Amino acid sequence: MNKNLLSVFGAFVMMLCVNSAMAQNRYIDEVFSEVSKTSNITYDSNYAINLLFGQPIPGLGSSPIWNEPLRCDVYTPTGDTETKRPVIILTHTGSYLPAFINKQTTGSKDDNSIVELANRFAKRGYVVVAMNYRLGWNPATTIQEQATEQLIKATYRGLQDVRNCVRFLRVNASTYGIDTSKIVVGGQGTGGYISMALGSVSTRADIESNLKFLRGDASPMVSVDTLGDWTGLGGAVPLNNPADASIPSNVHMTFNYGGAMGDSAWMKSTSLPIVSMHVTRDPFAPYRTGNVVVPTTGVTVIPNASGAHDVIRKADALGINAKINQYDYIDEYSYRADEVNPDVNNVFGFETSFPFEGSSWEWWDRAAAQAKTSQVYRGVPLPTNGREADSLSMLTNPFMSEARGKAYIDTISGYLAPRIAVQLDLIGNLALNNFNLLSPASGASVNVRKDSTNLVTAKWQKATMVEGIEYVWVLDYADGDFSEPLIVQSVTDVDSVTFTENDIWENLTALGLGIDQTANLKWTVAAANTNFAKYASQEFLINLTKRAPVGVKEVDYSSFLNVYPNPAVSNIRVSLDVNSSIKEVSVMDLLGRQISRVDGINSNNFDLSLNGATSGIYIVNVKTANGATASKKFIVQ
Repeated sequence: MNKNLLSVFGAFVMMLCVNSAMAQNRYIDEVFSEVSKTSNITYDSNYAINLLFGQPIPGLGSSPIWNEPLRCDVYTPTGDTETKRPVIILTHTGSYLPAFINKQTTGSKDDNSIVELANRFAKRGYVVVAMNYRLGWNPATTIQEQATEQLIKATYRGLQDVRNCVRFLRVNASTYGIDTSKIVVGGQGTGGYISMALGSVSTRADIESNLKFLRGDASPMVSVDTLGDWTGLGGAVPLNNPADASIPSNVHMTFNYGGAMGDSAWMKSTSLPIVSMHVTRDPFAPYRTGNVVVPTTGVTVIPNASGAHDVIRKADALGINAKINQYDYIDEYSYRADEVNPDVNNVFGFETSFPFEGSSWEWWDRAAAQAKTSQVYRGVPLPTNGREADSLSMLTNPFMSEARGKAYIDTISGYLAPRIAVQLDLIGNLALNNFNLLSPASGASVNVRKDSTNLVTAKWQKATMVEGIEYVWVLDYADGDFSEPLIVQSVTDVDSVTFTENDIWENLTALGLGIDQTANLKWTVAAANTNFAKYASQEFLINLTKRAPVGVKEVDYSSFLNVYPNPAVSNIRVSLDVNSSIKEVSVMDLLGRQISRVDGINSNNFDLSLNGATSGIYIVNVKTANGATASKKFIVQ
């Protein structure tokens, strides 16, 4: 991946993005207009913390644990004829408590942001499952060890619930038209903790030997023997209802927007591929590595957890995202993400103007929220303070609106879609093969002469035989990084570019080279379609030398040429300290484009207007009455 090279193609890339609006590709673009939803399907039940324990409600508050039914909604594209489709499972936010009871306006599979994202991906051709998971812990405790244990157990239960939802979908794959070899799990906020743990926790030691999750007596806060393992197997009733070991629960990729990973030490080279999005100023979940804090008490529940910024860097270092990283992504969302994190792929840091914003993608009906005085839990209406929940939610999302929330969901889905498609092999004809440069061979030396019509051809392998592929050929100094290339040339559906020796001569002259001087350069090629770019497997060196025309020895007067003022603003004076008058003056930019030209001067001095020249570096070229030449660089401010 060459971010410097990609930046060169800014206008070119944006042109492709505009064209891509007309080329609709399933799984990347929204190709369906309607979505069908099946609501409140019971996928499992399992033992959860009883929030009513100790309250005088007959039959409900008598035990600290109850068997909670777990439900999901299934979204499918209306009118779709495919019978085996990849599935995306979404886990919601809410701090492991029901909405409003958690003093927030969100906290279920019915949250606006979850519903919107589910619809966006269903319109792309996916089956999307928005699931609830077991809730329950005591966020009011101010004892850190207790808060940490309760939160990690809540995350662990959620992790098991996702695995059991996967089992349910595998058993019912034909009912919902699911391809069980392509399963993605994504989490929002609190759900992000679950999805990140699901992709990385894979051994007993991850749970029981991590120092952060040991009690003061060194016993593990989470015991696999009693709670079951991270896939939902084992454990003891009434702490876990063991899953069916004969049904696999594996998934193939995760993503999160918000949330954090309890410990990046969980990550291994075998962890699941991951894409992360996160508000960079999130006050409660770290964007880099830091403490996870309970909003209502300020208590640290997970020390040194890792957010999107650090998780993705480690994932890339471990090779976890190697498949996704085989491409550069040339959509507008990726371009924006690269501005925030230009050195890494698959992380989108949302930069907001408010210093304590954490969930910009959420929205809710403020009037309805403020009017809410109770929340039904287990059939019992529990008293809630809707105004308080609305105020606390607005505190970290002060610019909340439906339009703003949907804009963020648009970005999240647009950023994720091509990456999921690449990881799951869903890009079809948009796939680009690895390709090599062919000739001139790396290190080749080429002589070029003025007025020669001989051709110099650069050739490479094609990245695909599919039509509509743009190839961009780029030339730079041997020690350059392609951020300011000397020449950029694009061609469509061909595997070479050709120049005359005279064309190259003129460009070398613009660089200030004289007769028998050599430019040590390098070149490479990028292939791009409407969504993806891939670069040649290598860069080739090339040495270009200006040679005098056959039978003619050209005189170079560059050492006698003066240009002032330098830097210039609106005009320059060109003078030649030799006994030969100036016949012609031209000005070129570093890409070899002629800015101005004046003939028939016949003087040793000439004032030249720079009208139309923007700030930058230019070359003034002079021809004399006796056929000699001279060149010099100057700067326009």
